[in-house]
Amino acid sequence: MSKLFVPEYPNLKPTFWARNCHIQTLAAFVLGKRQSVRIPSKRIVPLADRDRLVIHDDAARNWITGDRIAILVHGLCGCHHSSYVRRSAIRLRQHGIRTIRVDMRGFGDSALISTGHLHAGCSDDLKNVVDYVHQISPLSKISLVGFSLGANIVLRTLAQWSTGHPECVDSAIAISPPIDLALCSANLRACGNRIYEYYFVKRLKNSLSWRRQRVANLIDNGLNPLPDRLVHFDDQFTAPVNGYSGAREYYSSCSPIDQLKQIQIPTIVVAAQDDPVVPFDMFDQSLFSSQIEFVSTRNGGHLGFLGKPHRDPDRHWLDWRICHWLSGMDAN
Repeated sequence: MSKLFVPEYPNLKPTFWARNCHIQTLAAFVLGKRQSVRIPSKRIVPLADRDRLVIHDDAARNWITGDRIAILVHGLCGCHHSSYVRRSAIRLRQHGIRTIRVDMRGFGDSALISTGHLHAGCSDDLKNVVDYVHQISPLSKISLVGFSLGANIVLRTLAQWSTGHPECVDSAIAISPPIDLALCSANLRACGNRIYEYYFVKRLKNSLSWRRQRVANLIDNGLNPLPDRLVHFDDQFTAPVNGYSGAREYYSSCSPIDQLKQIQIPTIVVAAQDDPVVPFDMFDQSLFSSQIEFVSTRNGGHLGFLGKPHRDPDRHWLDWRICHWLSGMDAN
């Protein structure tokens, strides 16, 4: 099997105001708010455990049956409308690639129809989405694109396919994946990164409280009050409602750091050395398979990757790399 086509690309050179990792992370989030994508078709995907989630199907105007499809998987507390997902969908559509933006359980338009909850081990959900998309367009090749926690799910899924994967899936991109969940959780407890833990936990608590009032048969253990630290939230809620004894087992079972060498599908892993959420050191401890191309940047923060628009139309360096990589798959 050939490796994922990786063309030469310009180095990420941030402007003077975006050299700080926190500015990179927050600016990319804010700058993407103004961009809009046309209203896609909504589809409900049945899952193996009889739960459901929503996908947003958006085909480019020049897309024809059999052309490439990219499945985009958001991160923790994200959805199909997250700035990084929306921007990537716009760019890919401009390159003639059909996009499927997934709302994982409990988020986006899945919030009211899912009784389960997103967690780092939702590999079976992604497999169900792949099967569903393949039924929609059996002749199309599929690329998986995951962001942060979604990237973790993508890598975990690829590793589980080590003994045989669907022929329709021929490539994947994992951006800022927290491949060691325990290390990431500890990193968020560091003084300088507490703002991110505060954001995630606040969103998780608000979402759970809101869904408790609106979703019938919600899977719930009745935890109250809800913890203010992520590790406690994972230990007392996320882990037990998803079948794990606690955070220790949850983190160990759902971290793909020791499984990356099993991946047999051409994959690009993108990570910033200054990421405040996903410590770059964890990648030094991992063994990649020959099918993985590891791309690191000195700057970029967490899902930021803002650079000077030299050869790109705008400052969103990562968006254009995703488009060039995937469109290059069919150019060769």
